[in-house]
Amino acid sequence: MQRVGQVMSRLSVCLYSFHTIGDALTLMKEKKVTGLPLLNDQGHLLGMVTKEQIFEKGLERFSAETKAIDYLTTRFFPLKEDALLEDVTDLPFDIYPVLNNLEEIIGVVTKNSLIQAYLQQAQLRRQELEAVFDSAHNAIIAINKQGIITSLNPAAERPTRSTKEEAVGRFLNDVIIPTGLLDVVRSGIPEFGAKFQVGRRLYISNRTPIIRDGEVVGAVGVFQDVSEIEKVLQELRSVKQLNEELQTIIASSYDGLIICDGQGEILRCNPAVGRILEVAWADLVGRSFKELVEKEVFENNIIHLVRKKDGVVSLLERTFDKHTLVITGNPVYDEEGDIIKIVINIRDMSELLFLREALEESKQLSEKYQSQIAQMRNNQETSPEWRSCSVIMDNVKDLATRVSQVDSPVVLVGEQGVGKEDIARLIHSKSKRAQAPFYKLNCGSLPNHLLEIELFGQEISSDGTKRKAGVFELAEKGCVYLEDVGKIPLSLQGRLLRVLQNKTQQVSDGKKSIPIDVRIIASSTTPLKDLVENGLFRLDLFFSLNVVPITIPALRERKEDLIPLVLYYLEQNNKRHGLEKVFSPKAVRLFLSYPWLGNIREMANIIERLVVTSNQKLISEREVDHVLYQKENSALRSVTVAGVIPLKEAIDDLEQQLVRLAMKQYRTTVKAAEALGVNQSTVVRKLKKLKEMQGNETESR
Repeated sequence: MQRVGQVMSRLSVCLYSFHTIGDALTLMKEKKVTGLPLLNDQGHLLGMVTKEQIFEKGLERFSAETKAIDYLTTRFFPLKEDALLEDVTDLPFDIYPVLNNLEEIIGVVTKNSLIQAYLQQAQLRRQELEAVFDSAHNAIIAINKQGIITSLNPAAERPTRSTKEEAVGRFLNDVIIPTGLLDVVRSGIPEFGAKFQVGRRLYISNRTPIIRDGEVVGAVGVFQDVSEIEKVLQELRSVKQLNEELQTIIASSYDGLIICDGQGEILRCNPAVGRILEVAWADLVGRSFKELVEKEVFENNIIHLVRKKDGVVSLLERTFDKHTLVITGNPVYDEEGDIIKIVINIRDMSELLFLREALEESKQLSEKYQSQIAQMRNNQETSPEWRSCSVIMDNVKDLATRVSQVDSPVVLVGEQGVGKEDIARLIHSKSKRAQAPFYKLNCGSLPNHLLEIELFGQEISSDGTKRKAGVFELAEKGCVYLEDVGKIPLSLQGRLLRVLQNKTQQVSDGKKSIPIDVRIIASSTTPLKDLVENGLFRLDLFFSLNVVPITIPALRERKEDLIPLVLYYLEQNNKRHGLEKVFSPKAVRLFLSYPWLGNIREMANIIERLVVTSNQKLISEREVDHVLYQKENSALRSVTVAGVIPLKEAIDDLEQQLVRLAMKQYRTTVKAAEALGVNQSTVVRKLKKLKEMQGNETESR
């Protein structure tokens, strides 16, 4: 801060009453001033003689011999040399005498000199403030009352993503995402510690209003980038969390852990130490490990042994009759290679020995139970096909059980979906070959050349060292299930006959034979005898393969099994999907009247569909009817006859189904009659007959 004494022109002389105006001008010229103070004979200040006063009196009457006192002006007052420039720049006169602390005149100063010095000082102050403003680490933005950016330092260019030249003079919201500065201008209330994010950088902002003469004229925001600080805080939180996790792990360790410093003083231990050593583990902290040895808690001072060896030491101690301890000391080194800590792990081996004995006993029991389970599994009937109570299926079960005890070939005949594969697997599981492989091959799903490779294998290398094994080789000692055996081409049937008769097979090149020990179970949807009559199956293969034919009846031929199977699949789907669905009695009756052309496979799919799509716990007759009779491409859209029944009975049954479907779809007898192509009276008569039949069935029940 500059003072008047730094700006004044220092004087060694003053004017007195005897000086002429010529003397005064000469002295002003020498001292390069525009005025001089005039003193009386006692040295008191009388006034100032200035060039301005001389010019005001006029040069026409000017005489150098005129006394200077005649030009004296009293329009002045003295200034102190230590007065601040900002306190004297607004004074009214052009020149002032300057006094020291002793009230002595030591110089003069003009108003112009004061203003120039003050402007220079202000310019320097401004430059200093701008340097500080531009050098500030924190971002600073100032706006006026209208929200126009007036100042922006280089540090603010990052959060605003704009240079000072681009930002100053623009509206705040056009440069940066709103930061709350406009709210501070409107409210005049400062805000501190507000967080906001620009990209991946996090900032804390302090916003204060700019107040001039009691009025808010703008606001300034100071933004501090705390991204790195936040990152460090996050790392500290992670370290703290990791430390807590390590503490938890140490406390939860089943082995005893003791951490000592390099001299053997215990720094930390876990509860397992107290359990193993039968001591108060919390009281061990701060004690010397040597003290525990002296009290015969330990037999050896492992701290001394670790330091002596300068490495890991493990030893066995039988401290107590019921404890056998393995103690391991692990040294921890500092950067200079000195031992600063020793971690001691204590494991109670007596418990491990007990567990080993228990494990051995459990292993023996497990082997025993596995043997019993395998035996029970062989005897258990798990397939849904065996959940039956019909006489016809009882006969199939009896025959399959007896056949499973021998190795004779079996041919399973039945429609698609009756469960031929499940019965084949059941025969295998009850046989002596149950522990050997079970291989299935669909003979109708492969081209002839691929079917030959799958059945009999193929030589891969020309020298015969590498070959792809066929299904008969892979199933050695086990069982091969040939699905749709009737679709094997005649060119391969001879080789299959050789497997059945000679228990050997020729590889694809025909140069050598391989012994085969497998059981063959085949299936067909058409009786093999019919295929033989049509020239599609070799007669000799038929006699060799069709040793034990088993015909599996269609589902519609064993009505007694429908309800057990429905309940079985309902239970299975409820378990699988976590549901508790049930069928209404009328819905079950619809299952009983449905022909089940797709057999058990169709039933399984339909019941799963009903279980997962029904909105209610009780599956209604309407939902079942919709799925059974109105699903797309239903087999019942065309008339299909599965067996020979009396013609009149078949016609009556078909009429009932058509009338029921027409009324279900069209609701009125008129529209139903139009759809069926008959008179309305015919539909009415058929409906009346249908209701009478249903009433009779209800009474009979």
